[in-house]
Amino acid sequence: MTNKSNINLKKNIKKKKAVNIKIFKKNHTAPVKKIISEKKINTIKETIKLNSKKIVIVHGWDGDITRGWFPWLKKILEDQGFEVIMEQMPNDPTQPEIKAWTETLKNLVGNIDEETYFVGHSIGCQTIIRMLEKHESQKAGGAIFLAGWFNLKDYTYKENPKLEKVTRKIAEPWILTKIDFTQVQPKFLPGKITAIFSDNDPYVDLSNAETFKKNLGARILIENNKGHYSEAEIDMVPILAQEILRITKKD
Repeated sequence: MTNKSNINLKKNIKKKKAVNIKIFKKNHTAPVKKIISEKKINTIKETIKLNSKKIVIVHGWDGDITRGWFPWLKKILEDQGFEVIMEQMPNDPTQPEIKAWTETLKNLVGNIDEETYFVGHSIGCQTIIRMLEKHESQKAGGAIFLAGWFNLKDYTYKENPKLEKVTRKIAEPWILTKIDFTQVQPKFLPGKITAIFSDNDPYVDLSNAETFKKNLGARILIENNKGHYSEAEIDMVPILAQEILRITKKD
């Protein structure tokens, strides 16, 4: 076949394809879906994030958010669609200070609204309460306090008087610095506070439960043989996850 013939054949094929495409378009008038721009996708993601509930978790004295039940809880909540904020408190966690911890938490949590919920362990419970006492927020969603305390048991470290003395010195400001609970309870939605304790906690006496109930209107739950819910002892706290899901559920 000559080159001229090849050229004519190609032209005819091209022309035929053009006619077929024109006929196809005429007979298929369904609208073509527009491709969503990357900018719009990012906007949608941000909107979802802004509308999601936020859970702020605060560890306790000498706590470590990379150990025990903290990673477990974080995963469970994220799998449920929550935004989880969980950071290590400043300085040496064995030397918790009211000002440093409450200011760090305030900066960490940012805006507080009815979609903001808190989870505190041990001295982390006081950190949340003391931060909210001074915070200008109108109202938070709710809170779960695990092994929280305002007073410690006497002679916690019976076999080590030196350690007992050091512990008392660190705990003293947290015990003696008064909290104005009238500035705290109104900042939570009604019925959205739970305080959980263990009946064999070596540091926290169950009398603390009454303080949570009286001053914050907390729902009190007491478990058997869970100690202080320390990271070194427990890698999951099912009742904690259950209560979070309960208080964040729409009424």
